Amino acid sequence: MEALITILKTFSVAVGATQGTITVGQWLVNYLKTRTKDKRSAEVLQFLQELGCTGDKQVQELVRNWSPPTPVAASVRDELTLLLTNLVRGARFHTTQGTALSSYLRCERLIEQLLANLEPKRRAGQLVAPGRTDWKLERFLGMGAFGEVWLGRNAYFPYPRAFKFFTSEVGQEWLKREAEVLSHIKVKLGNHSNVIEYVDIAVAATPYPYLMLDYVGGGSLEQWILDVEAERKHLDVADLIQGIARGLTAAHRHGIYHRDLKPANILLTDGPDPTPKIADFGLSKVDAAQPAGFSSYVSQNVLVGTRMYLPPEAADPYVIREPAMDDVFAIGVVWYQVLTGKIERPPYDFAERLLTTGVTSRTVRLVSRCLAHPSRRFRDAGELLSELEGDEAPLDWQIPKDGYDVAPLAREFIDSLAR
Repeated sequence: MEALITILKTFSVAVGATQGTITVGQWLVNYLKTRTKDKRSAEVLQFLQELGCTGDKQVQELVRNWSPPTPVAASVRDELTLLLTNLVRGARFHTTQGTALSSYLRCERLIEQLLANLEPKRRAGQLVAPGRTDWKLERFLGMGAFGEVWLGRNAYFPYPRAFKFFTSEVGQEWLKREAEVLSHIKVKLGNHSNVIEYVDIAVAATPYPYLMLDYVGGGSLEQWILDVEAERKHLDVADLIQGIARGLTAAHRHGIYHRDLKPANILLTDGPDPTPKIADFGLSKVDAAQPAGFSSYVSQNVLVGTRMYLPPEAADPYVIREPAMDDVFAIGVVWYQVLTGKIERPPYDFAERLLTTGVTSRTVRLVSRCLAHPSRRFRDAGELLSELEGDEAPLDWQIPKDGYDVAPLAREFIDSLAR
């Protein structure tokens, strides 16, 4: 948060200039270039990692409570909120998720990529595409390596949709690849409750091709993790992980492997009992010709996915891997992050750490098997799901007045019988 506070303090001094010859976005780009110029790589990475650990709600609250000496228009405050939200998301993408550390990209190049995606290319109120007068863009939702996502509405349709625009130079190829996977999912899985619904595709749309997807209004699981604990909506972790496992089980059964599962790609429905929906299949692998249960091993010289969620064996280009087991490992990392409330890779002593937080030994055992060596890891999401749906003590029961909560003891006893 200190990095953002410093940005706002500096902007307060320069606020007059932004209302004259330069825009807020131009000022922020210039500030970041100056802030990182001639700095050592370690300093730049530390700065970006601090930004990446900030949640969207924290950004919104910070700008809302910001009191500059010179009053600013509401539009300037809104633009700052958008830009700083993009900044922390971009910093998170490049650092905390392990996407582009200095060993892979020089820090200068990393900053260039971050600044290039600071301002969205689309604007609220624009038509989705020329001639498509039925859908208009209402609100910016997020940005990634592919482009940006917007909420769109149609005056003659009761539900909003999410529009995923492919604005990168290789946008059309990326779009075609993801559309093929989503089309295969729709044919094989139907409208699965734990997988994002694919609605339409416009490969030739101008200025940018896009996918139309079901809109999920509860935000991403990553946003939930980064929220201040006291402000998070209630989330039943057991139901969450079962929902993710169900979605992946259905996919694995039909030879579909996500290969980039992480909290940012898991969306939550709005309401008191959020349902997880797996999204962003841009890096997925489909073995459409293989029957269910057929093993589809992969070996690749270039890492596919986000390194924080890849198993250790993925670092060796000569190791033959099972993509379903890569997805299972990613579930284990996501599970650990939800339990601890931190976007980090599980450390060596993660099991001991989880036990000290009150997590049951059964849960620790299941997380450990997700993260285990391939010889001990769950073979696919279906095997994990079978364990998750196995007999255990009920998660919720009514404690009699003046009684004691013996649920943890009962769960530990049942777990000991299953070992």
